[in-house]
Amino acid sequence: RLWLDGGGAEPAELEDLIRFNEAIDQALTESVSFFSSQVDRSRNLLLGMLGHDMRSPLQTIQMTAHHLSKLNDGQDIGAAAARLIRSGARMQGLLDDMLDFSRTKLGLGIRVSPACVDVADLVADELDQLRIAHGKHTIELDVTGDTRAPCDRRRIQQLLGNLVGNAIKYGEPTAAVQVVITGGDREISIAVRNRGPAIPPSVLCRVFEPLERGPAAEARAGTQDSLGLGLYIAREIARAHGGEVDARSDESETVFYGSTSSWRSRCS
Repeated sequence: RLWLDGGGAEPAELEDLIRFNEAIDQALTESVSFFSSQVDRSRNLLLGMLGHDMRSPLQTIQMTAHHLSKLNDGQDIGAAAARLIRSGARMQGLLDDMLDFSRTKLGLGIRVSPACVDVADLVADELDQLRIAHGKHTIELDVTGDTRAPCDRRRIQQLLGNLVGNAIKYGEPTAAVQVVITGGDREISIAVRNRGPAIPPSVLCRVFEPLERGPAAEARAGTQDSLGLGLYIAREIARAHGGEVDARSDESETVFYGSTSSWRSRCS
């Protein structure tokens, strides 16, 4: 405005100045719109992640409570009560994920608290709960090598639960889901195998992205309420442990496999 009042603008220059001001206004509008959409997406992702992972422990609690209601007086209910306690603890942990997810959006990754544990024991405990929640499915476990490593107990169980849940949901119902734990000198790997239709390459390249679902997901029973977050969460947990999660699929089987390696040498 001072420039115009001082007579410093010719008609052509004034037109350029107006176009420049309009460009600044457009850039600001687009920036605000993009920021708002990112905030909304982050909020939806967080709520979806929380709802997705709370279903499994809630299902265990409901089925165990139903079992307790049928027990006769005098029967030992200690094991059933212990399952309820473990599932309740997992639910509390999932609520803490709200803060952890905020860290991932800031580029800090999921927070983990490593301690020296036997990964095979963690997996066996998680599979015990999954067998209760999915009583009609067979889940097999095979362990090879030294599986002791510093890792976050709850996070590793969460990773496994998401991979096995995905295998049960999309695999052949009559075929067993196979979980293979392999301990090596530098890393520990977890592989979840299931039989069923091959995943197309165009879908396989996106399965670990949040809110992504395959084109056939809507046609499968029990998948209508899925938000496509389980594999995304599993990948972020593996990365927090210095590892990665990947997948391969053909007509014979589909395999999701993950590894943890960053703290392997620190556990003796």
